[in-house]
Amino acid sequence: MARVLNLVLKRILLGVMTLIGLTVITFILSHAGGPTLAVSTYINPRSPIPTSEQIKVLEQRFHLNDPLYVQYFYYVSGLLSGQWGYTNTPVFNGPVTTAIAYFLPNTIELSVLAMLIIVFVGIRLGVFSASRQNGIADNMIRVISFVGIALPAFWLGLLMQETFASGTVSNWLNLLPLDGNVNTPLVAHLSWYQQGISYPTHFLFIDALIHGDLAVAASNLIHIILPAVTIALTSLAIIIRMTRSSTIDSLHQDYIKTVRMKGIPERKVIRYHAQRNAMIPTATVLGILFANLLAGVVLVEYVFDYPGIGQWIVQAFLADNIAGIMGANLVFGTILITSNLAVDVIYLFIDPRIKY
Repeated sequence: MARVLNLVLKRILLGVMTLIGLTVITFILSHAGGPTLAVSTYINPRSPIPTSEQIKVLEQRFHLNDPLYVQYFYYVSGLLSGQWGYTNTPVFNGPVTTAIAYFLPNTIELSVLAMLIIVFVGIRLGVFSASRQNGIADNMIRVISFVGIALPAFWLGLLMQETFASGTVSNWLNLLPLDGNVNTPLVAHLSWYQQGISYPTHFLFIDALIHGDLAVAASNLIHIILPAVTIALTSLAIIIRMTRSSTIDSLHQDYIKTVRMKGIPERKVIRYHAQRNAMIPTATVLGILFANLLAGVVLVEYVFDYPGIGQWIVQAFLADNIAGIMGANLVFGTILITSNLAVDVIYLFIDPRIKY
């Protein structure tokens, strides 16, 4: 137990150091244009205080006339106190932290569903392919994997819309909504849903269940299916190939030969012996993949007009909103660092022999 605790603390310390490095990068980028650009990210366009007065206050608050290491200290202090600047985009105007709190839950919902599809389908297809190595089924799955890696997410999203949401291909396939995350008439007069944001958690599906509105919950789930499948298909190939490769390596280990000599059925050999060890490298990819899903759904959300953090980031880029762009970098970097930490901890339970 003490060994596990020491390893976890070591990984947490490494994560904190990486996070500090991330703040250094965002500080350099946000200050590369000089004090004027650095101050502009914190100006509140809705404040009754004149912009010139806000600039004077901000210069003093963040000590922009002092050496860079002093500015960095106050920059980090501002981040810790929630001062991430203001974003001014068509989808949201206000503090960056508020925008993240509003839009990130929708992206998490989308990513979680996509991840469930990837895990449920990808691992099974990878193991199935490995158990039939070099057979017809294995070759077909490998070809599909190559195609999946090559498909651009935005193009696949448009193709999915044309096939399953527009009625262009066939009315029989026109089964799912084209865009958005809920049917607008269902939420038009709800007190807990205002300007595209649900309350109190900002997770629309959860909020709908809290308020007992099953129609809204069902509508939200149906709207998520198409973009989630699009994201899953572009990432599914990675898990299939990793699981297949790891399972094949496990099946050729000496302990597997010993298990087979005991007369245990091949299905149980794969499921209870080979697959456990094969999950170690797959778990690494899954952890990183989930973080990348959160950070990489930008184009998919834009194509499906899905009100997540990806759509907001696109608007921030188009509006040249530095505060929004830097805030998104911090969020995605933190998610990636946390995911890696979680994977390392999970490793210890999958295989206690692992050392860091």
